[in-house]
Amino acid sequence: MLSIDQKIKEFNSRSYDERLEISMNIITNLKDRWNTQAQELYDKISQMEKVPDAVINAIFQDFYDSVERIQREKIQSELHQFTKAWAYMEQLREKERQERKRENADWILDMIDDL
Repeated sequence: MLSIDQKIKEFNSRSYDERLEISMNIITNLKDRWNTQAQELYDKISQMEKVPDAVINAIFQDFYDSVERIQREKIQSELHQFTKAWAYMEQLREKERQERKRENADWILDMIDDL
């Protein structure tokens, strides 16, 4: 899996037309999902004779930064769920150990002797 820096480097090595097409696809997809910022950006870019390289690169980088952030958040959420599940399993194990201890015949006899 390529890092964000590698993806940006690969993106920057493409021709202007390829980079413009990729960036416009990103904006179009976001716009079609009712992203208001993407809609505004799409409207502005559509009126330009030539979209500056800085804008094309910023669109691509912002998109991949967002994707990477979302992936990190998803991983953190999944780890949190795993940790909660692990803690719950430990509670169940402890409860089972306590129940086994109470079911232990020697323990029951000791309790009777103490009475």
